[in-house]
Amino acid sequence: MRAILLASALPVLLAACTSVKPGVYEAKKEGGSFARIKGLKVGERFTSELETSAKQFANADQLKQAASKIDSQYRLGPGDVFSFLVRGREDISREEIVVSPDGEVSLPRVGIVKVGGRTPAELTDEFVKFLSAYYDKPEVTLVMKRFNNNRVFVLGRVAIPGAVSFQGKGTLLEALSLAGGLPTDQTKSFLSRCMIVRGDSIVMWIDLKELLERGNMGLNARLQNGDVIFIPQSEDQLAYVLGEVKTPGVVALRSEMTLLDVLMTAGGPTRDANTRDIFLVRTSEGKGAVQRINLSDIAAKGDFRKNYSLRDGDLIYVPQTGISKLSYFATQLQPFFTILGLTTSTVSSIGFLDALNSAVLGNAISSGTANSETSSSSSSSSTTSSSQ
Repeated sequence: MRAILLASALPVLLAACTSVKPGVYEAKKEGGSFARIKGLKVGERFTSELETSAKQFANADQLKQAASKIDSQYRLGPGDVFSFLVRGREDISREEIVVSPDGEVSLPRVGIVKVGGRTPAELTDEFVKFLSAYYDKPEVTLVMKRFNNNRVFVLGRVAIPGAVSFQGKGTLLEALSLAGGLPTDQTKSFLSRCMIVRGDSIVMWIDLKELLERGNMGLNARLQNGDVIFIPQSEDQLAYVLGEVKTPGVVALRSEMTLLDVLMTAGGPTRDANTRDIFLVRTSEGKGAVQRINLSDIAAKGDFRKNYSLRDGDLIYVPQTGISKLSYFATQLQPFFTILGLTTSTVSSIGFLDALNSAVLGNAISSGTANSETSSSSSSSSTTSSSQ
């Protein structure tokens, strides 16, 4: 009966000992469980510390193509100021005309005109047509004095969030500098990425580390009037560390943090950690990628090819060593053995510890301890028989 109970408990116990296989996992159907996909290389979904991570963002060619679609001619908008000058007609000329919030202005002889969204050249031709009804060949000049509508909005983790205005063609670096750059708490903040929202349908992510730290000026995006630039909080980028580390939990990713950086931030592996089988889990495009990392190769051989740069949402799992697992299971099963009235010798005699050790450690247990106990038991029996 006892053997039957142990045999029924063994599959449950061994289920916790199944090993994780590296690979790419995906749900075969909506709502289904994740399964490993054959033929997909897990390494393609991780970036080495020595490689750039800019490929996950908009590249220079994409930004150049987006800039080519921006209207090169300036169009007036609310807040802009211009001079309306008619040669020889000082009575109707005006030094400062301010465009109202609804994009309209009021001019002598011309009346109320909609100027928002129109270029200075277009407006000059229209004013000439209006005044031709009163004057012979009027000469009209429109001079821009302040471009208050040529602006973008910088939001998020900058010193001075809000609207910034340009006197010329604005760029991303110019907008960030006008917004004050980093906030005062630089120890907690950094500029790593930003999002440019243009209109209703265009969203571009820019790798600021590539632009600012590596000087890739191809990423200095040309801005369009009305663009929104959003820089996320540095704390918004998080990695998760589980298992045998001194301080498991959430780690905020600052600057270019790698696997080693995050492990050390979490206090490093514990004495029971299996540093040969550390797992890095990443999700991308509905797929889960699992990479196995041997920390001993990095520490002993200086092989930093798997010291991957981490991304937002990455998960690091440091498992226990086999010896630690066996010790844990033995501790957990001790009350179970006591209830059944089993001694260590009895459990060993039915081969349970051998099976448990083989499942947890992957090899047969050394029979020295078991043989010693059996020998001791036999010797005790022999002595008792002899005394009788």
